[in-house]
Amino acid sequence: MSALDSPIAQLYVLIEWTIRLAALFIVPLRRPPAAATAWLLLLFFLPIVGLVMYLLVGRPRISRDRAEKIAHLTQTLRPITDRLAQAEPQGSGNLPARFAAVDQMVRRWRQFPLFDGNRIGLIDSMDAFAAELVREIDAARDHVHLTFYIAAIDRATRPIFDAMERAAARGVTVRLIVDDFGSKEDMRGLRRLGRRGIAVGRAFPRSKLPRKSARFDLRNHRKLVVIDGQVGYAGSMNLVHPEFGRGQCYEDLMLRIEGPVVLELQAIFAGDWYLETGLLLETEQYFPAPITAGHESCVGLPSGPEYPEPLLQRLLLGLLHAATERVEIVTPYFVPDESTLDALKAAAHRGVHCELILPESLDHPLVQLAQESYFDELLEAGVIIRRHPTRLLHSKITLCDGRLSLVGSANLDVRSSLINAEFGLLFYSSETAARLADQIETYRRVCPLLTREQWDERGRGRMLAQNLARLTSPLL
Repeated sequence: MSALDSPIAQLYVLIEWTIRLAALFIVPLRRPPAAATAWLLLLFFLPIVGLVMYLLVGRPRISRDRAEKIAHLTQTLRPITDRLAQAEPQGSGNLPARFAAVDQMVRRWRQFPLFDGNRIGLIDSMDAFAAELVREIDAARDHVHLTFYIAAIDRATRPIFDAMERAAARGVTVRLIVDDFGSKEDMRGLRRLGRRGIAVGRAFPRSKLPRKSARFDLRNHRKLVVIDGQVGYAGSMNLVHPEFGRGQCYEDLMLRIEGPVVLELQAIFAGDWYLETGLLLETEQYFPAPITAGHESCVGLPSGPEYPEPLLQRLLLGLLHAATERVEIVTPYFVPDESTLDALKAAAHRGVHCELILPESLDHPLVQLAQESYFDELLEAGVIIRRHPTRLLHSKITLCDGRLSLVGSANLDVRSSLINAEFGLLFYSSETAARLADQIETYRRVCPLLTREQWDERGRGRMLAQNLARLTSPLL
C-alpha cells in the first residue's frame, strides 16, 4: 500500500485541495491583481502555511467594535469638519496649469480644506526635536496631544516625558496615543504614565475578544503633536532614541507647524482618540479660531483603515504623471506597486530627472531584498538611485518640480498604502519646496550614487534572493 492510500494522507490531500479551491473564490475579492496572484501562488504551493499566513495578515479585517465606530465616524466628526470648513483663510493654491489635475484630485478627496497662512519649520534631529517639544509643552496652557507609532521612555525622550508630567501636574490635559505593537517594548512604562495624570490610548490593541479581535498587523503609523490647537508637529520621527534599532541609527525629519492647518492635525488626533477610547474631543478649546502665521498653503491628507481610498498612493501617482522637470523621493522602504513603478519609469523615459534616496541597509532583510529587486529596471530606465551608507534614512519626502512637496509618515509600499493609518501634508509653495530641496541636498551629499556597473557586480545568489523576495512584494 502506498503512502497516499492511508486515510491520514488522503485527508491531508483533501484539505490541501479544499484550501486551493476555496482560495480561488475568496482571495481575488476586493484585492489588487498583483496581491491576489501572490496569495494564490503561496496558497497553491504551500496550502497549510499559506492559510495560516492568510488568516493572520491576508484579510483587511478590523474589529467589529472599530468597524461600528468607523461606520459612524464621518457623522461623529461632523461638528469638527464643519468648523474647519468655515475656518479662514481658505487657500486657492495658485498652481501652474500642469498641476491642475493634482489639485483637483486633492480637492475632490480631501477631508479637510486647503489652508493659507501657515508657517513651516524643519527639524532633522531628535535632540533638536526634544528640546523644542519640551519648550512648547512647558508653555502649554490647555492641552498637549501626541500620537506616535513608537514611543519609549529613554535617555533621548526622558526630558519630553518629564515635561508632559509637569504639564499634567499644573492642570494641562495631556493625551498620548501609541501603537500597541510599535510601542510594545516599553508599554509597561507607558501605562504607568496614567498615575502621573497622562491619559494613554493604545492604537489597535490586540485582543482575543470576538468584538475586539482584528488582523494582528494593523498599525497606527502616524507621528504628530498638537499643543493648545495652535502649534503642531508632523513627519516621520518616532518618540524614541534614534539608535533604538539593533545596530542602526535612524535619520529622520519632523515639521513644526503654525497656522490654520494645525486644526487638521487636531482633527486627526480627535478621530484616533474617538476610535481608541470612544470619547470625542470637539469643543472650542481644541479648535480655537485659527491665527495666520506665515505664507504657506497646505492641506492634511490622512489615510488608513478608516478611509476608503489609498489617497497618498494615488497622490504620488498624480505627482509622477504631472512632473515635467524633476521628482525627488526620499523613503526608507521602496516596494512599489505596478502602477507606481510604471509611472516612475515613464517619467524618467520622458526626460524628467527622477531620483530615489534610500538607506543602503534596512531593518527587515526580506523588505531589503524586495526593494533591491526593482533596481535593475529603474537604473535601466534612467532613474538615479542613491543610498545612505551608514544610517537608516527614515524621512519620507516627495518633491515635484521644485513646487509641490509631500511630507509625512507613509512609506512607498503596500502596507502604507492599504493597511497602516498614515498622515501626510501637501505643500503648495515654492518656498517650502526650496527648503526641502536643501534638506534633500544634505542627504545627497552623504549618499553615494549607485551605478549600473556596481549593481551588475552583485552575486548570482543575491540576484536569486532578490527575485524570490519580489514575489512577496504585494504582501509586504
